[in-house]
Amino acid sequence: MADIELKRLKASEVVLKASRLARLVGHTELTEFLGFERSGYPTDGSGRKWIERAGRWADKEKKTFHSGSIAKVEAHIASAQQAVDAMRGGGNYSGDNILLASRRHDERIMEASSIFGTWTGICGQVVASVYDMVSEIYHELLFSEIQASLFADTQKKVDGSLAAASGSALDKIERVSDRLRDGDPESVSQALTTCRRLIDSCADYVFPAAGEPYEIGDGVTLRVGPQQVLNRLQAHTHACGASKSRRDRLRRTLADLYERCSAGTHAEVTLGEARFIFLQTYISLGEILTLGALEADEA
Repeated sequence: MADIELKRLKASEVVLKASRLARLVGHTELTEFLGFERSGYPTDGSGRKWIERAGRWADKEKKTFHSGSIAKVEAHIASAQQAVDAMRGGGNYSGDNILLASRRHDERIMEASSIFGTWTGICGQVVASVYDMVSEIYHELLFSEIQASLFADTQKKVDGSLAAASGSALDKIERVSDRLRDGDPESVSQALTTCRRLIDSCADYVFPAAGEPYEIGDGVTLRVGPQQVLNRLQAHTHACGASKSRRDRLRRTLADLYERCSAGTHAEVTLGEARFIFLQTYISLGEILTLGALEADEA
């Protein structure tokens, strides 16, 4: 991008350098566009999209366009520039046809300048199009890097909390995730059972069962006995000071996950859905277990 912004490379050099980037990141559209720019456009108009983007139309109504490669475009620019330079000093005319000769000289300069402008415009359009697509790639990669960094940082905290909260249930996560990743249909039931046990063990860890109801505010109480797993998780989020909207979101998410992990629904869950249930369980429990720690870090 800096090479384009600072005009350190010719258009043909930009195309070659961007071609390497397109190959490395597997960008299909950029690869196709640059392929046409390196080798020229087919005359059947199949590259119409890129002809438009590169400003290569000679006459759009007649569907004629400049099909030469970017290297040939640069050669035309150099040739037109030389022609303009050669005629710039004027001519030594005399005799009866001096006015006609002078007018013709000026016309040739204008023709050469027009040709120069056409080819220069194509080069500019090509470089601008490459820049736009390279910018998109840059921001996609930057966003992916930020996401990966955020996830890795949070994952350390979540894994540590899950290890402390879930005990032996956590040992099964890696095996189950491997089987789900490999596409083992038999792993669906095992994954769902593991998710349910994780939710149970996390509830036991963050809010052990109690005989007395938990006061959640506005006169509302929650039963928090051994069977009230979701209530105990909700009580924990309240005790951690989470906002009502956040508590409600976590409650709804875990209720849906817990129901989907019930033994009676295993046959209805596809392998693809099981993967997402497994991932959502990990994320939701991680958020609950790290409520206090994350707030402390942010403070």
